[in-house]
Amino acid sequence: MKKYLLFLLIFSSSVALAQRTIKGQVIDEKTKETLPGVSVYINNSTIGTVTDSDGKFVLNIPFNGKMELVASHVIYKKKTTLLEDANYDQLLITLQAQDNTLKEVIIKAKKNKEDNFRKWGDLFTKIIMGNNLRFANSCKIMNPDELVFYFDRDRNELAVYAKSPLLVENRLLNYKIKIDLENFTYSFGNDVLKVNYSTFFEDLVTHSQKLPAVAVMRKEAYFGSQMHFMRSIYNNTLTKDGFSIYHYRSIKNKEKERVNKIVQNRIAERFADKTNPNYDLKALFSSNDTVNYYKMILKQDDNLALDTSRTHSRKLAVLNRQEGTVKLNFADTVMIKYQPLLDFRFPKLSENSHGPSTKLQYTFMYPIESGGVNIERNGYYPELILFIYGNMSERRISQLLPWDYDPDKI
Repeated sequence: MKKYLLFLLIFSSSVALAQRTIKGQVIDEKTKETLPGVSVYINNSTIGTVTDSDGKFVLNIPFNGKMELVASHVIYKKKTTLLEDANYDQLLITLQAQDNTLKEVIIKAKKNKEDNFRKWGDLFTKIIMGNNLRFANSCKIMNPDELVFYFDRDRNELAVYAKSPLLVENRLLNYKIKIDLENFTYSFGNDVLKVNYSTFFEDLVTHSQKLPAVAVMRKEAYFGSQMHFMRSIYNNTLTKDGFSIYHYRSIKNKEKERVNKIVQNRIAERFADKTNPNYDLKALFSSNDTVNYYKMILKQDDNLALDTSRTHSRKLAVLNRQEGTVKLNFADTVMIKYQPLLDFRFPKLSENSHGPSTKLQYTFMYPIESGGVNIERNGYYPELILFIYGNMSERRISQLLPWDYDPDKI
């Protein structure tokens, strides 16, 4: 175990200074013409640029490992390329022109004039920004007119498309976030969200006096996040960082699932008929007995019984010396408990300043496919095979940080 820890410390210090360069050119797939003005960036990072008049670009990246390179333009389909741990001198990216899918959706949406941001914007914003109101309320979509909403009454599903990248300002974390939204589908019936997007971060211009407050809020968003957890797995510091892992089995509360589905479908009906409807239970159901019963059921736990047993990261994570990654692999659901740590990482800015939550946080993960995920030093993993729900998944855009974020730096 000592050799393992020693290697991690040596490895971590060696890659911290790693630099790599990505050079390439973007062209039209059909005409082979070079494309200027294309946004090229490392997904979920602050590292990006725009192609020059010859369609060329250069990116200097301060870390190694696999990463996603995104090329985005309003009249072309976004293209994501998974880069290996190497420099690239002649990377050629070809882009396809947009198809008619979005045009067809816009035509369908225009047939129902109420399918717009005024009707659905509040719900969409709440879903995509996350459940922490303190962070979510600090975010603003700067170009809401680029969103197209289409509600399928038969399936009780809301689909949202973007005609161009969304621009979001997060005043609390001091970021301007560009979001290339590929798909967004929310099912009212089973309360399931399917969303796929890539992001690019830039610092907002702010007064230097506000930087300490920004640093504190970024730390609050970081600690307990999925990025924090994956980095802790990589560095073998789970316990020190406040995490513990449990094998998890549960007996679901079927009655709560049934009631929740009824309520969600009724909410969908209200949204289909009205703009910004009241979806309190009393407004949804006329019978007081029904309202009181549903209130009682919805207050119950999602699970009637739990079977948990604590496990250790060394049983789930294996170091790959050749690749410089740590493979996290488990077959069934695991529960991750996070106990926020109150220490020097959260300096008090003033007597009235907010501090981090001390509430226990729970997240659940299970693999959709076998094989595990290979975690890079910064917490990134290229395999999209983990289904995650609970605290980590509920943070979403309002608490999202770029992969190159370092909590030890301002």
